[in-house]
Amino acid sequence: MGVAVAERPEVAEEKRDEKRERLLKLLTYEVVDGRPIYYRGYKDVLEGKKQPEEVMGASVLHARLVAKITSWLDRVLGDGYVVMSGELGYFVEKGWRNLDVAVFRYEDVKDKLESENYIDVPPVLVVEINVRAEVESEMEYVLRKSGDLLKSGVERVVWIFTKARKVMVFERGKGGLILDWEDEIPLVEGLGLRLSDLLKRP
Repeated sequence: MGVAVAERPEVAEEKRDEKRERLLKLLTYEVVDGRPIYYRGYKDVLEGKKQPEEVMGASVLHARLVAKITSWLDRVLGDGYVVMSGELGYFVEKGWRNLDVAVFRYEDVKDKLESENYIDVPPVLVVEINVRAEVESEMEYVLRKSGDLLKSGVERVVWIFTKARKVMVFERGKGGLILDWEDEIPLVEGLGLRLSDLLKRP
């Protein structure tokens, strides 16, 4: 009969540390100034209360808005633009950001469309839906992320907040704009979109 050998405490602790590091890498939502920002709820995963997918997954409304906005933009903008979605990784100074929906001029990205890496070309438009990061202040996060994107060359950043039914628009060289759900949101090429109308469609 075999004899069970207890694992040395230092070995067990080392394994726990390795598992924690793997989880933290998986749960990293963005990197800003060289420091990670984690998905909201990541501490519950570290404590074993939730699985990573439970905090990394999007809500139905979030996913529906991403799909509908992406489809609408792709249809109305035509071949001169490329629309990407699904938390596209975008390099900024000293880090990277995730983008829910990003619109690029085709000529700017035509040589990067098969890349397996994050993109380093600024989109003309970014649409973000809610704050999914673990942060102390959502508004501070929204302002900082919008500022980083505009500074990197993005022309317009749109934030959609589903619970408040509000929209914020930031444009390079201009002040911010707060809109209601029923208002027309300025996007790109003079095109505007009303979320209330978009969501009425199946």
